[in-house]
Amino acid sequence: MQQLSSAATSLNQVNPAIKTVLPQLVGLTVLDIGGGKYDANKIYATGLGVKLYIYDKFNRSEAENAEALACHPNAIVCNNVLNVIDDGQAMRNLIALCVSYQVPSYFMVHEGDKSGISGISKKGCWQRNWKMADYVPILKKYFRQVVCKGKLIVCQ
Repeated sequence: MQQLSSAATSLNQVNPAIKTVLPQLVGLTVLDIGGGKYDANKIYATGLGVKLYIYDKFNRSEAENAEALACHPNAIVCNNVLNVIDDGQAMRNLIALCVSYQVPSYFMVHEGDKSGISGISKKGCWQRNWKMADYVPILKKYFRQVVCKGKLIVCQ
């Protein structure tokens, strides 16, 4: 069970994965898993013509989360989420949630100090400190195709 909520990791900015992926998804519906408490991503998406739903277990209301999970997305974006989940099973559950929609999923991870030594990074925050490549074997257990494109992991 995830011990730290990761709620304090939410930033009021358009996330890098959103800027990278959404311009390719104009006219589609996208589910942002772990999208945080701010609406910067949603505002950016609307400007592009993308319908973005944000699910965040720790930063959104139960009603918002239920609506997001029911949105029938064409794609999923998961930006800097896997790296802040302090429990391996909780991380695998999140990946399984992405797979359950059977749509392309785009992951970005913050590598922290890249040491592979996980721990508290600041008050109420936890960082896995894995390199991007360290996530690939786990994602391959769930997705048929996993490809790294720069700082983005594309899974289908």
